[in-house]
Amino acid sequence: MKIRVWFLSTLSACAALLSACDDGRIYPSSDSDSEGSGRSVVMKGSVVGCSDFYGSDFSVVLAAFSEDNRFASVTKTVKNGDDDILLANIPKDATSVELCVINRLRERIFTLASLPLDGGDSDEITFSIGTVDADPFKVMENGIFMTTCSQCHGATGHAAAGLDLLPEEAYAMLVDTPSTVIEGEMRVKPGDASASTLWQALATGISDSWAFSHSNLLTFEKTDFIESWINKGAEK
Repeated sequence: MKIRVWFLSTLSACAALLSACDDGRIYPSSDSDSEGSGRSVVMKGSVVGCSDFYGSDFSVVLAAFSEDNRFASVTKTVKNGDDDILLANIPKDATSVELCVINRLRERIFTLASLPLDGGDSDEITFSIGTVDADPFKVMENGIFMTTCSQCHGATGHAAAGLDLLPEEAYAMLVDTPSTVIEGEMRVKPGDASASTLWQALATGISDSWAFSHSNLLTFEKTDFIESWINKGAEK
């Protein structure tokens, strides 16, 4: 009888815990708050390119991060035309404020501009960014192609597989352009990442037999960003 009572009690507790945790929201629909230090940052400048691509999966935000933590502690959503954006209630352990792209878990995917926090006593700090282009393709150019791919694809005057990923060439070289390594497929087929050589090379082992394996070049989160961009139409 004691075992039966213990089992039913444990089952009831688990059910309550699951009910409390599973509210159907992975990323808060409103800007998040946390125990703050009284500090705030005002971002001054202009952000462009925040297209309809951003929404439930990825967002452009002003966010605070603590050292060695890629998850934002407090965020403020950024949209085109916003100016003098205030990020308040910044936690005491925050070491930087960034204009960045995050996913639903508030995980930093790309940093667009960054301001170190030195732990000073100033209550309000100004963060001047100039003009920043948050267009998804521009974000990939700066955060993926130029940092990871261009050494083999255009920067040294050589474009492996005939693919030049320098800014002036990348879009035309990718979107609706036939693959030179997989017959009958496109490098990027708008609306279908699974049929796009770019995504296949980065997310699967298809390139293992090529001159260079691409499957470990990017984090899963960046590959997911590319997949989402393709599936949503691969627009520029």
